[in-house]
Amino acid sequence: MQDSKRENIMSSEGQVANRKLKLAESIILSSIVVAIFIPTITIAAELTAPLKEWLKNTFYHHWVGKSLISVIVFVGLCPFTFVVPYKTGLERINRLLFILVTLVLLGTLAIFGFFSYETFLK
Repeated sequence: MQDSKRENIMSSEGQVANRKLKLAESIILSSIVVAIFIPTITIAAELTAPLKEWLKNTFYHHWVGKSLISVIVFVGLCPFTFVVPYKTGLERINRLLFILVTLVLLGTLAIFGFFSYETFLK
C-alpha cells in the first residue's frame, strides 16, 4: 500500500515539474515572437508613414501602440503555447533560451543599425 502511495506522489511531483517546464517554455516561445515583432514593427513604422500614423492615432503615441500590441501578443501566446500538447525538457528550453538571446541581440542591432543609417548616412 505504501509503495502505491509513494508512486502516486512521485508521479504527481513529475507532473508538477513538467508543467513548470511547459510554463517556462511557453513564456520563452512568446518572448521569441515578441523579440521578432518589436524590431519589425519599429522599422516598418519608420518606413511606412500610415502605419506610424495609425499607431499614433490609435494609441496616443506610436511607442505606446507598439508596447501595447507587444503585451497583447505575449499575453495571447502564452496560454496558447501552454495548452498545445508537445514534449518539453531542459535541453529544449536551453536551446530556446539561446535562440531568444540571439534574437534579442539581432533585433537590437537591427534597430540600432537602422536608426544609425537614418541619422548619419541618409
